[in-house]
Amino acid sequence: MAAAPAVSTVPAGGRPRSASGLVRAPEPIAVMVGQLAQGGSERQLYAFLAHRDPARWAPVLYVSGELGFWEEPIRSLGVPIVLLRGSAAAKMARFRAACRAHRPACFFSWSSYTNPYGLALTGMGVRRVGSFRNAGFADLPERFRGLWSKASLAGLSIAVCNSRETRQTLLTRGSTAQQAVYVPNGVETPPAMQAAAWRREWRARFGLGESEILVVGVGRLAPQKNFARFLDVIALVRARAPVRAVIAGEDMGCRPDLEVRAARLGDTVTFAGRVPDARELICAADVFLLTSDHEGMPNVLLEAMSAGVPCVTTRVNAVGDLVCHGETGLVAGHDAGELADYVARLATDGSLRRRIGARARAAVMRDHDPAAVAARLWELCEPSPSGRA
Repeated sequence: MAAAPAVSTVPAGGRPRSASGLVRAPEPIAVMVGQLAQGGSERQLYAFLAHRDPARWAPVLYVSGELGFWEEPIRSLGVPIVLLRGSAAAKMARFRAACRAHRPACFFSWSSYTNPYGLALTGMGVRRVGSFRNAGFADLPERFRGLWSKASLAGLSIAVCNSRETRQTLLTRGSTAQQAVYVPNGVETPPAMQAAAWRREWRARFGLGESEILVVGVGRLAPQKNFARFLDVIALVRARAPVRAVIAGEDMGCRPDLEVRAARLGDTVTFAGRVPDARELICAADVFLLTSDHEGMPNVLLEAMSAGVPCVTTRVNAVGDLVCHGETGLVAGHDAGELADYVARLATDGSLRRRIGARARAAVMRDHDPAAVAARLWELCEPSPSGRA
């Protein structure tokens, strides 16, 4: 397992004190996530927990689904993890019982599909913060989605959206501006020397010379990510520029069909599978290509921008919050031809690649510092000025 990024957890100020001047113990907080698989949302969760003030907060992480890649790094932060087992009703009951014993000051759900656990805390006076980290309600089950959508909002004091578009969706559902807030994702920016070392290492693995153009796509091999469109784009670009491509990510059932589709391109496309740290591979790219049908705020796009890799992306959800077309990236519709035009432009124009990559890196460093993002999220855990949960 790759080591988690080193993040300072030194408190910004002194330890909180009571009215009598005595040092207060840190407040318990219940954090809920569906799984700890190797994903962008889970990386955001790790950064949130790592950047806490340990003198102010004592989180316990509850997992409603499965443990995985991020379990060990999160435990290394000193954060206890509780895996809820049994049926949905049993998990809800166990969570309520645990919170009765633990008495958290706040509940923080990390996704729309764990937001309904806020209903288990009804009547307990706990502040309940929920999250929406995909396009609108796209994370929720398709069956009975209307009911799930209501449940994901019903038990919350406030909802965090990582795109302005999703926040607007909640406002149209009746949430107020105070109840739905926009907080973007954060990302660690790799030092230039480290990024260069990762680039050399990964390009050597693929047998690539420095002048060869590599297009990289990263994400779960699932329908949402639409890597079939990625392959169509590469096929169109190949008619204009001799590019190579790498697709990395855990297979969710799509890889066999994608490999058949890629066979027509000969040895142009490599399937790298799940890699320990996608940021390292991304640094090897000359162009990063995102072809998703829908997203929240795609972490891989942030990671590519932070590494100075120019991006071509479909116009999905929070991409408009991240990328200024023509300045910090190139944004297209879902048409493979339009995407291919932009990839070909970057593939054949080194000065354009460097210019867009540099602007993208500067924008991410300015607007998506992970410590600053985490601080905004922890502020939402504080009691409401009115004293209401």
